[in-house]
Amino acid sequence: GPLGASEAAFRGSPAGSPSPRVRTLCACHKMPSLLALLACSGAILTPAHRSRREVLQTAALPVLVAPVAAANAVTSPSSASLQASWTATAGFSDASFIRFDEGAYKAMVDDERRTPLFEKAIRQRLAGTSDAVVVDLGTGPFAVLALSAARAGARKVYAIEASPEAARLARKAVSQATDVPAGVVEVIEGFSTAATLPEKADLAVAEIVGSIASEEGLHATIRDAQARLLKRPFEESSWIPCRCQTAAAPASYALHYALGPPQFDWGKLGGEPVRLNCRDETLELMSDPLLWEDISFAEPLPPPGVWRPSPPLRFDISAARIDANEKVYYDELRREGAKEEEARAVAGGAAHGLSGVALWPRLVLDPKGDIVVESRGPRGEGQKSHWQTVLALLAPRPVPVAAGSVLQLEATVKLGAAVDVPPVYELQARVA
Repeated sequence: GPLGASEAAFRGSPAGSPSPRVRTLCACHKMPSLLALLACSGAILTPAHRSRREVLQTAALPVLVAPVAAANAVTSPSSASLQASWTATAGFSDASFIRFDEGAYKAMVDDERRTPLFEKAIRQRLAGTSDAVVVDLGTGPFAVLALSAARAGARKVYAIEASPEAARLARKAVSQATDVPAGVVEVIEGFSTAATLPEKADLAVAEIVGSIASEEGLHATIRDAQARLLKRPFEESSWIPCRCQTAAAPASYALHYALGPPQFDWGKLGGEPVRLNCRDETLELMSDPLLWEDISFAEPLPPPGVWRPSPPLRFDISAARIDANEKVYYDELRREGAKEEEARAVAGGAAHGLSGVALWPRLVLDPKGDIVVESRGPRGEGQKSHWQTVLALLAPRPVPVAAGSVLQLEATVKLGAAVDVPPVYELQARVA
């Protein structure tokens, strides 16, 4: 959820977060207490505040008016320099991409919108085969997808894992799988780009997708696998997933609106995006989403250097979405005890405030596009996911926009030559 990043903005230092390769299942709340966070204009958020409910219990209601006044000092569209730039590892305590966290891996495995669909795609792809060779890129400590491939009839599965601890546990998981014959699954420790297989594979399973599809070294990994590891790398049937996408949409973020100078300075995040639970209703989309990244594993991938993942995108700010977002914010503030006038002022301002561009992943697992992993709903609806929604803030303060406005977005990604060289993202936007 947003509290760690928010504290970093308040205190002027980046939050320590887990490596992007170790995605976590965020807290179960759908919305932090907006009233509590508004009331904190006169308080300091500390680790002792273990939940927003505790903040609410310790904060005084009368200070609600002060942050509303401060929050209204937003940026006008005409004077705004709407841009964002960050490295994939910005704000993370471990820039190596492979920090091990068994609990986070378990959250990935337990994600009901992820693992069962991967297993279904694997069974469908291997149905009727008996001699298939599979390579699992990034098998993790439980080797779940490698074992699924073995159970689906693969003759041999090479399960590659960069983390030494995860590889050790993967070997243990394989040895304990009594329904898989010994020797079918072989765990190989190290990056796949450094691995040499005794034979090329018929199928690659590659769940190496970050909350932005490209942020976990995907391009370098897949380029290498295309060149060395697969028999037919440019056929969609050789890949699960066969394409990975990043959806994008302009978004309002209630905390960005409610908490501002002089108490809080979002600019001190230094470009680091805010990462949120996909169900967190403090973030609301202002238009229908568009595809920003669409990476087909069965096509040649761009080389290292500057990549433009899409043509310039045009988002139409939706009156219906703004109205719905305002109602969400208003109802939450009223439930928390805010007075009607105060709740309407904050909810209206937040719903019309463009904070940035929300980004989240989408995985197409089969060539027909029938098996799709959605971290948010098809129209960007919030839902439970172990992936996060990444919010790239376009300015230190929200930009007021009206229904019918257009956000024009151009983006580049600087791709590294190696798996452990994080991509660098740059967004340029304009409201018209």
